[in-house]
Amino acid sequence: MPLPAADKFTTDAPSATPRSMRLITEAIGNDLEKFGADNTQVVKQIKLLAINALIEAARAGDAGKGFSVVANEVQRLAQIATDITGKFQDNVLGRIGVSRAMSDSLVNEMEGVRLTDLALTLVQLIVRNLFERTADVRWWATDTALWKALQQRDAESAAFAQERLGVINRFYTVYLDLVMTDTRGNVIASANPKFQRQLKNTSLAGESWFKTALSCRSGDDYIVDEVKPSPSHDGKNALVYATGIREGGTSDGKLIGTLGVYFDWQNQGQAIVDKEANLPPHIAERTTVMLLDGRSRVIACSNPGLVFTHFALSNPSNLMRGSYYDASGSIVAFARTLGYEDYDGLGWYGVVVQKTETDETIRASLGIR
Repeated sequence: MPLPAADKFTTDAPSATPRSMRLITEAIGNDLEKFGADNTQVVKQIKLLAINALIEAARAGDAGKGFSVVANEVQRLAQIATDITGKFQDNVLGRIGVSRAMSDSLVNEMEGVRLTDLALTLVQLIVRNLFERTADVRWWATDTALWKALQQRDAESAAFAQERLGVINRFYTVYLDLVMTDTRGNVIASANPKFQRQLKNTSLAGESWFKTALSCRSGDDYIVDEVKPSPSHDGKNALVYATGIREGGTSDGKLIGTLGVYFDWQNQGQAIVDKEANLPPHIAERTTVMLLDGRSRVIACSNPGLVFTHFALSNPSNLMRGSYYDASGSIVAFARTLGYEDYDGLGWYGVVVQKTETDETIRASLGIR
C-alpha cells in the first residue's frame, strides 16, 4: 500500500545538517515505534482468533481435531511474533534512542564548530591582508621623493612627491589615499586626485594617527588607527596605517614628517563579510556575519546598519574561539584573530550569528509529519 504523499521523503531535501539528521533519526524511531505497536495489535488479534478457533474445534468434537492442530500452530507462531517484536523494540529502538541522544549532542557541537571555523577564516583573511599594509607604509616612507620633498621644501619636489604617491595609489587599489605631512601636520602631498583639492594647505595635526605617528622611534615602527569615517575623504570609512618619514630615508634619521596610508575599509571590509563568507542565499538570509575590533565595535557587517554599534559578545572566559546560543535561540560563533607574522591583529574577532532552522521548518522540507 503506497504511503500518503505527506509521509514520502522529498527528493529536494535540504543539505545534511546535524539538526536535519537528528529529526530524520527521530522520525525513523517514531515510525518504528508505530510499526511495532501496530504489529503487537495484529498479533493480539491473531491470538484471539486462535483461541476462538480452539473453542470452536472443541465444540466440534472429533471433527474439529484437525482444525485444533492448526489453531495451536497459529497460536505458537503468534507467540514467536510477539517475542520477535519484543526483541526488536528492546534492541533496535534502544539503539535509535541512543542515536537521538547523540544527534542532540552533535547539533550543539557541530553547528558551533562549522560557524566558528567560518568566523576564524574571515578574520584571518582580513588580518593577513592588513599585515601587508604594515610593510607598505614603512617601505614607502623611505621613498626618495618623499624625504627630499620634506627636506628641500620647494614646490617642484612637493609636486614630484605627489606624483610618486599617485603612481603608488593607482596600482594599490585597496587604498583610499596616501597622505604626507610635515611634523606640524601640514599636508605636503597626497595621492588621490579626487581628494587633493580639499586636502591642499590643510592641517591634520588634530588627527589621532598623526599624533601617534610622531612618537615612532625609528623607521621600523608604525601605528594603526581605528576604523572610522575620514572627514578628509567624504566620510568614507578608513583604517590608517602611519609611520614617520626620516632624513635620508634611513631608519634612524631625524623625523621630518609622517606618511599616512588610508586603507579603504568601507569597500575592503564589506567585501570580507559579504563575499568571502560565500553562503547560499537561503542560509545567508538568516545569517549575520561581522568583524569586531578590540573594543567590540562592529567594524564590518553583512547588515550595514549595525556598523559602529557595540556587539555584546558573551565570552566570559576570554576564549580564542567558541559558540553559544543567545536568548532568541540563534547560534553565535566567534573566533579571535591569531595574528599574522609580527602583526598581532589588534584583537579583532570574526563573529557569525545564525538563526537556527525550526524543527517544524525542517520537517516540512523533508515531508516528515
